[in-house]
Amino acid sequence: MGKLFNKSKKDVSTGYFFVNTGAIKNEELGKHNSIRIGGKADYFVEPKTIKELVKIIKFCKQNKISYYILGNGTKVVFSDNGFRGVVICTKKLNELTKRKNTVCAMCGVNLFSLNRFLIKNSLSGLEFSYGIPGTMGGAIFMNAGAYGGDIGSFVQKLQVFDGKKIRIIKGKDLTFSYRKSVVSEKSYIVLRAWLKLKNGNKHQIEAKCQEYFSKRKISQPLETFNFGSTFKKTNGIIAGKIIDNLGLKGVKINGAQISTVHGNFIINKNNATMKDVKDLIDFIKNKVYENYGVWLEEEVIFVGDKK
Repeated sequence: MGKLFNKSKKDVSTGYFFVNTGAIKNEELGKHNSIRIGGKADYFVEPKTIKELVKIIKFCKQNKISYYILGNGTKVVFSDNGFRGVVICTKKLNELTKRKNTVCAMCGVNLFSLNRFLIKNSLSGLEFSYGIPGTMGGAIFMNAGAYGGDIGSFVQKLQVFDGKKIRIIKGKDLTFSYRKSVVSEKSYIVLRAWLKLKNGNKHQIEAKCQEYFSKRKISQPLETFNFGSTFKKTNGIIAGKIIDNLGLKGVKINGAQISTVHGNFIINKNNATMKDVKDLIDFIKNKVYENYGVWLEEEVIFVGDKK
């Protein structure tokens, strides 16, 4: 099953290393992303500490083993051929602490959990993110946002791993833009984020969170397997609106379908594959270009072997 399972001494020692970290061999990746697509990873591991996460990454780099950092898997589609290497999931790195109105969140903190923590501590600012099914690391990486707000506006400083050492980013080096960040531009790995928020009324904060969540339930296919918004805004064009205008809602390619609820969502209707999703994305992009002269840019990330 790939290079990690050869009989060389190096591969045997590699296997021992990952087994000792609690890694699972041949794990089905479709269980670990929101659209439920993907074959098997050679190894799948969930580090329990930041130190362990960094140790695993360093080991992969030193031994030239491919690895992928996964949070909630809400913007990821894995190949049906799987991933030759190690998928490192951050979900167990979920510690939350606060000092006054500043919250420190580890990379694996779920945004639902973060918002519940903020409600409990009467801290306001991130209500717009309630219902975004991602983790802190992914949210920072792509500067997640909705309803006019974005996570980057609240970041005070970041702890990241640059591939060689752990470093702190703050001040003028904290650059964020639409669906981009210093982390994505430099391929850093988020370890912790410090968010500066405002003191508020607990009941008002909770009511605002529920208001945003209600909007999502009405306008998005939350009960389906999907990866959230498929396309970014391009030249001010709202993808969902023009896809709807073109009458493309409900269009299917094999198991992948454009949602009938929201045009910017692709759902796994019936055992969709990565190819089905890619083909449907290409179909949409071509139709939009033919009619509007604009090439849409997708948010989703495709990961894994092409063979």
